[in-house]
Amino acid sequence: MGCRLRAVVWGLTGLCVFTCLASVRWLTPNGGSLDAAERSPLPYAPVPYADSAAYMDGPDVAREMRWRQESVKAACPELSWRMTGGGVTEGAALDNLSKHSRALDHLIVDDRNQVLYCYVPKVACTNWKRMMLILTGGTNKTDPLAIPADSVHRMHKFRKLSDLKPDAIRHRLRTYTKFLFVRHPVERIISAFRNKFEKNFTSSAYFKERFGVKIMKTYRKGAAPGSIPSSGHGVRFHEFVSYLIDTNPVTYNEHWALVSDMCFPCDMRYDFIGKYETLAEDSKFILEQIGAPPSLHFPEVVPSKTTGVVESYFGSLTPQQQRELVQIYSEDFRIFDYHFKDYI
Repeated sequence: MGCRLRAVVWGLTGLCVFTCLASVRWLTPNGGSLDAAERSPLPYAPVPYADSAAYMDGPDVAREMRWRQESVKAACPELSWRMTGGGVTEGAALDNLSKHSRALDHLIVDDRNQVLYCYVPKVACTNWKRMMLILTGGTNKTDPLAIPADSVHRMHKFRKLSDLKPDAIRHRLRTYTKFLFVRHPVERIISAFRNKFEKNFTSSAYFKERFGVKIMKTYRKGAAPGSIPSSGHGVRFHEFVSYLIDTNPVTYNEHWALVSDMCFPCDMRYDFIGKYETLAEDSKFILEQIGAPPSLHFPEVVPSKTTGVVESYFGSLTPQQQRELVQIYSEDFRIFDYHFKDYI
């Protein structure tokens, strides 16, 4: 996205320096649905999605959404970039956002239903873009799965908040219903790595050639000249993490960029914060709240294969890499109430 919005708006650089972490601990098994007194981190991977059904039904979802809003509100003032001259009001923050429209290119505008959706890659954004295409009237299809996955990622498929003038941006930020979906930061990064560097999807070829070749040339110890394939296939996870550690997060590709850098949860108050860990229940609730037709249903959620391999991927890193990777995404951990061992 170019320069980081926070650096432009507040004139501050860098991330907060947090306590070193021994290892990652996962969110509660139902994606953060327990009362505050009951919340505690569990070791690594969450329990299967099927067990999340008990957490989400009717009023429980609304209560959880309110809790997540309050969690964001409580976390944001603790971030150093936010503490400027005694704090900044939400209105002033929105005004500043509207003046830097190019940074708002992840917010999809639905003027028909007065909704803003901030999409986050590797957090069910393909299916949610399908839903938004139907909601905005951008297709005559009524079944989201009838819309080709690759088509929703094409440029100019949606109206983005970044396409509008400052006054129009400010109006929508102040009056439209806003929502996003988030995911445990480490699981999201591993999912991105597997999808873009280990799989042989058509879209993966670009990432292997654009990033993979350079990553292997830089971090493959003892690699003989000419041994790195021009296709970029074969990147190892610890090499990818070394690349993340040595790269300014401001320049990250959207698939591994911080959610807080794409959606600005400390500058705008999201009405609903869905979580990948409770995707089906949260999606159903949000669709109801934004006035979607009763006939429109979110596609059936298939459990992620990444969840079961997070421990092995994370365990392949050195302790130093583990600490530094967690440090990079520390804002997302804190803002969205994900957990670490002996930390949160």
